[in-house]
Amino acid sequence: MQPVPEITGKTVFIPLIGHPVEQVKSPGPVNAWFSDNDVAAVLIPVDILPDKVASFLDAIRGTGNCPGLSVTMPHKQAAYAGVDALTDRARRAEAVNIIHRRPDGTLLGDMVDGEAMVAALAKNGVSVRGKCVLVVGAGGAGTAIIYALAEAGAATIVVIERDRAKSDRLIGQLRRDYPQLQAQDSLPDDIDVDIAINASPAGMNAADPHPFPLERLTQAEIIADAVTKPPVTPWLEEARRRGIAIQAGAEMTLAQLPTQIAFWGLDKAGRDDGKGR
Repeated sequence: MQPVPEITGKTVFIPLIGHPVEQVKSPGPVNAWFSDNDVAAVLIPVDILPDKVASFLDAIRGTGNCPGLSVTMPHKQAAYAGVDALTDRARRAEAVNIIHRRPDGTLLGDMVDGEAMVAALAKNGVSVRGKCVLVVGAGGAGTAIIYALAEAGAATIVVIERDRAKSDRLIGQLRRDYPQLQAQDSLPDDIDVDIAINASPAGMNAADPHPFPLERLTQAEIIADAVTKPPVTPWLEEARRRGIAIQAGAEMTLAQLPTQIAFWGLDKAGRDDGKGR
């Protein structure tokens, strides 16, 4: 069992806000890293009602021993609206999953789900470059993942999104920003998918239909999910039964921990270094 770090007046704390938060996976490894590296910090899950996110962020602006926050569903859009400044990738995704509290109390929001998904795939030996990738869901996490895939050199990205206006807008932006990319809203019969990713909530409940028919993914190198509860969704379970490699949601969560720790300024031993990023 990982020892619990001593809480003192010098300890900084990072709230992980969501509703609910019982499914979150990051407090264990983050707090273990703090303990192993003698960093006087602790990550604490905090269940915040959706209509209280703005007031919670306002309180954090005046909280000197809080270097920032981590944000999970369903608060990524509320966090986007509630911070004072945004990185380019957060602005593109219109969502925030990590916040840095700067020395003047202002809040800088970033969105690192996309880079984390690509990093987790790489850890599993899967390169995105030149591949056909299908992504289900174009919300905050899905959009961040799609842009990270484009940046990583995907040849084709198929966006499966029920909201047609959202899908059309995103595909238009991709075609403008990445002219060499084949971006489309459906999977043609003559194209095989190399990588399939679920970035929607489908699979959180046992009765949910699969995000995308596995019969169309028989040639996939890997099927990945952003859902962390259950740890292995029914879609992934069935893919594994069919002999397809899988990547669970927790792998994306763990892949972004180094970025988060650095963003809070806690990659150096001790307290937040106070530098805005």
